[in-house]
Order: sequence, then C-alpha cells, then structure tokens
Amino acid sequence: MRARSSGRAGGAALLASGARGVTLVVAAGAVLAVLLASSAARASPGQDYMLYCMGCHGTEAQGVPGKVPPLARSLGRFMRTPAGRNYILRVPGAQSSVLSDRELAEVLNWLAKTYNADELGPGTAWFTTAEVAALRGVPLAAVLETRREVVRGLAASGTAPPQDY
Repeated sequence: MRARSSGRAGGAALLASGARGVTLVVAAGAVLAVLLASSAARASPGQDYMLYCMGCHGTEAQGVPGKVPPLARSLGRFMRTPAGRNYILRVPGAQSSVLSDRELAEVLNWLAKTYNADELGPGTAWFTTAEVAALRGVPLAAVLETRREVVRGLAASGTAPPQDY
C-alpha cells in the first residue's frame, strides 16, 4: 500500500497532475474540432444534399406535390436561361441555405448531373461560386409568381417544368 503524500509536496504533485489532465483534455478537444472541421470540408455534394436538402426535396429530389418543388427533371430546365438560374439561386431553400456559395454551386451541379442529365440543353453552363454569390443574397418576394413567369419564358423556348409544384 502506498502512503498518501501530505503537505506542500503532495499538493503540488496533485496540482501538476491536474494541470496535465486539463492540458490533455484541451488538446484532445482541439484535435476533435480539427477532425470535425476537416471532415465537414470534405463532404461531397451528394452528402451535402443528403444533410441539407433531402429533408424537404426527398431522397430522389422529387419534392412534395403542392408543397416542395421537385429538383429532378426540373432543375436542368431552369439552368438553361438567365431568368431560370436567377430564380433557382434566390428561392428560399437556396437563398438561406447554410451551405457556402461554393458548396451550393456544387450541390446544384451534382443534382443537374444526377437527376437532370436529359434536361440540360447543349452548352448549359454549370453554376459557379461567383454566380451563386452574386444572386443568392436577394430573396424572392413572390416565389410562386416568379416561378410561373420563368416557366412561361422556358415554355416559349422549349420544354418547361410545371408552373406549380
């Protein structure tokens, strides 16, 4: 059996031991924070869709009829015109998303490649970080009315998504 240390020497040893423990806990917390930040930075566009968009738009980007617009077989059509692109980047889900401008552009492009390949016209441009940054800062005042106007313009130049969702 080991004797308990007493007095100043014992108190100093205990204090030093506690300080090392606190240092280790702080260091472990810092390592964990770095790991979490780096793993979030490495999320793929598909993972970002799953984390931030799928709850409303669904696993296959189908939306909810009458409530949430589909992105599948629709997004690519909006990407063909400046008005459509402006609309997409200013709808509430995109405009207020926690995703960075780069991440949002990547998610939208991933959605276009994954669920809209047949809807993309020849030469359709991918969303860029600069485009997202320039447009998403101003929310739409009348989302459904703007959608209807954009869809009328798309219908005049080819196939268009439904005016309502």
